[in-house]
Amino acid sequence: MPTINASKYGYMINTADGSGAFATARNASSANGSVVNQSTSNFQLTVGANLGFSSKGDTATLRRTWWAFDVSSYASGFTITDLQIQFDPTTNTTTNFPVQIVKSTAQGNADTNLSDTDWDAFDNNTLYGGGSTTYWPDSNSVSTIDLNSTAIAAFSTSYLKICIQWYFDYTGTGSLVTFNGAGYVNYGYTPRITFSAAASAYSKKVNGITASSGQDLNNVSYSDISKVNGVAG
Repeated sequence: MPTINASKYGYMINTADGSGAFATARNASSANGSVVNQSTSNFQLTVGANLGFSSKGDTATLRRTWWAFDVSSYASGFTITDLQIQFDPTTNTTTNFPVQIVKSTAQGNADTNLSDTDWDAFDNNTLYGGGSTTYWPDSNSVSTIDLNSTAIAAFSTSYLKICIQWYFDYTGTGSLVTFNGAGYVNYGYTPRITFSAAASAYSKKVNGITASSGQDLNNVSYSDISKVNGVAG
């Protein structure tokens, strides 16, 4: 079962005060707080929300996380299944803290550090996993979250890049009266993806005959052939 470590990973913080602080923090085009790349700390608040709304003024702090993977070795010639992100959370995580995983547009070809202008570098219309009942693990054990077929389809681009958000940061809705939630991670363990990869069978014609299940070429099943005379299926 192949494993690929994130080549770039990080998170950033954005805060806002005043009326509509949550919307202001959420919809900003750049972050005004810390930007952390490739941390090795075993205790990082990597995705979270701290919200307060009162007659004395509103406050909001949001954290978003970006991980990028170079999957070019599996961009073609393989059928990918059972795709998961794998990471090491901590028990400081808020109980039942939901996260949404969407397509990231940051970190270049999985080779570029985050900057503050990447605060909105994601596509919330392209969902890769998570949801209202997918909770960041409150655990000290290496954990996984499943990614969907849309994430698998991104393999064809050679790069899988994800952004992880508090679920209500993703939706912009919810019971936003007062909230403090945190997803912690041990970055001493590099985030990674795991998946199954089966070599695709040869699909082109040989001597006018199209490959199909059960056929052989020189007593070798087409399902075990990836190239003929240097030509991939």
